[in-house]
Amino acid sequence: MTKGWEWCRLRSIVSELGDGLHGTPEYSIDGTCFFVNGNNLLNGKLVLKADTKTVADTEYEKYKKNLNSKTVFVSINGTLGNIAFYNDEYIILGKSACYFNLILENFKAYIFILLNSGYFQKYLKNVATGSTIKNVSLQSMNDFLVPLPSYKEQEKITNEVNKICEIIDSLEKDKSDLQTAIKQAKSKILDLAIHGKLVPQDSSDEPASVLLEKLRAETEARIKA
Repeated sequence: MTKGWEWCRLRSIVSELGDGLHGTPEYSIDGTCFFVNGNNLLNGKLVLKADTKTVADTEYEKYKKNLNSKTVFVSINGTLGNIAFYNDEYIILGKSACYFNLILENFKAYIFILLNSGYFQKYLKNVATGSTIKNVSLQSMNDFLVPLPSYKEQEKITNEVNKICEIIDSLEKDKSDLQTAIKQAKSKILDLAIHGKLVPQDSSDEPASVLLEKLRAETEARIKA
């Protein structure tokens, strides 16, 4: 362990950890509250899709959870490891996602990095049960070992990761632009080649008409044979 860091269980840095509804709520076409699951979690955001079901306010009152600005969602059933932060969306939660409320909101940036790391994703795969549909228990989530640096170091880590990710994003964009340019260049070269503009013309070269005549003669010879 790096100097100044500590190992702790996830339960040590959260005030509450739970999952969503184990069942199906009563859907309402006119409802304004969304019923979300693990597949609605994407890269730190809760994504409401066209096919996301809605429920009435009465269903929200029955199944609402204690969600706030410190809430983190993680998908734990089916697709594992999708992550999102709660941002005042009007929702109830399904069982394929768990939620936990950090004790300190300042931890969110570092926790996002941690949960996206191979370390956490590997942990989920190792503790998951089930053959067809994988499931991670709330106990396993609580038991997850967190490598915890000081808050100042968390800030430094977050800043460095953001810088590196910006460079990577830029490289990916440049790669995409480069691939497009390469494709266009290849097309242009082939176009020049078939129009006789790629190499200098040499008047001493045998003309194509002679080549065609040879091909005709060869074809006729084969037919006769």
